[in-house]
Amino acid sequence: MNEKVLEIYSELNDLEMIEACGEALCELKNRRIIKTKNTVGDIGEWFVMQFYNEDLKFPNLQGMPIGTKYFDARSEDGKRYAIKTTTTKATGVFHGLNEPNCELPEEQRFEYVVIVVLHSDCLLPQEVYEISWDDFLAHRKWSNSKKAWNLTLNRQLKKEAKLVFKTNAQTV
Repeated sequence: MNEKVLEIYSELNDLEMIEACGEALCELKNRRIIKTKNTVGDIGEWFVMQFYNEDLKFPNLQGMPIGTKYFDARSEDGKRYAIKTTTTKATGVFHGLNEPNCELPEEQRFEYVVIVVLHSDCLLPQEVYEISWDDFLAHRKWSNSKKAWNLTLNRQLKKEAKLVFKTNAQTV
């Protein structure tokens, strides 16, 4: 981060620092980077949209309206992308899918999952992975506490996923 900004932060008292944090969140909302109370998820979605839409190797993505179920973006050719952002090894949950041992066929809710790994301290993107619906089905794990599926970003999933982005920085 900019040394000047860090110097300013160090001179603020606790209440001023809280106020500065609020002002930063307001500015992120004004720039439409943050749209909901899910700051981490919004930052990840924003990054994916920017990255995919600026790189000709990837499809242009259009964000979906807040409240759209099952996926967060759609490509120009109609493919649906669920975007999950994490600062740990597990993604948020995927609702609306069959529970384990359900005998009904699983309705495909999206074509791809994009997993954004943010640095836990500064929320900058470290890695971005993309997997298909079939890979999602193969790697998903049931969360008993949340009664929904999620993904664990383990060695096997990383090996099978398409690495879309990896930061050059070791630490921030």
